[in-house]
Amino acid sequence: MAVADDIPRSWTLSSVAALLAIAVVPPWLCIAPGRASWHLVVAGGLIWFASVCVKRLVVWATRTHPSRGVTSPVPFAALQGVISAVTELGAAAVYLAVFPPQSLADVVAFGVGAGCAEVAYVLLLGILGPEVDEAELRAWARGAAVSWCVRYAVPIERLFAVIGHAGSRGLVYVALMQAGPLGVLWACCAVLLFAMIDGVAVYGVGGGCKHTQPTW
Repeated sequence: MAVADDIPRSWTLSSVAALLAIAVVPPWLCIAPGRASWHLVVAGGLIWFASVCVKRLVVWATRTHPSRGVTSPVPFAALQGVISAVTELGAAAVYLAVFPPQSLADVVAFGVGAGCAEVAYVLLLGILGPEVDEAELRAWARGAAVSWCVRYAVPIERLFAVIGHAGSRGLVYVALMQAGPLGVLWACCAVLLFAMIDGVAVYGVGGGCKHTQPTW
């Protein structure tokens, strides 16, 4: 019998429901009261998707180019974190500079759009992507049986990621609004924090931390 057959269906349904709520509720909260335009949510999501496509090409180039390849886990994770920060926040900075938001709610809506687009991507990947390795799924199931944090690690992580996307783009906006060294400082803080978070995530996956893999 496959490991997936022993996993309660309620775990899958509740995780999917939580991800759907995270993908839908934050944008609705931004636009339903009329605080921000839905265009900003859409723009945040589209720019996130475009920057991720560029990031994948850059990462692929670093892997395939013989003089630039990085194989050690820590340097590779750090490199991916920096690439993520530069591509995603760089694209966001260009948009925010060309189309300056009119209010704090606009900035939040833009960041929420990026975070929720990533939630939708993770949800689709979980449903339509390749099956999880049996050994990894078994390890996750053992942890999920005794810990809600393991069982719902993906929705929890995605919720904090949405907050992180909004916060990082908020820092980029503050950096653009500040002249001189202070603006550079805010920009460096945004890039550094984003790179650290993304780098740790890459290292966790590459280092064999598979116990939080979801099952659909």
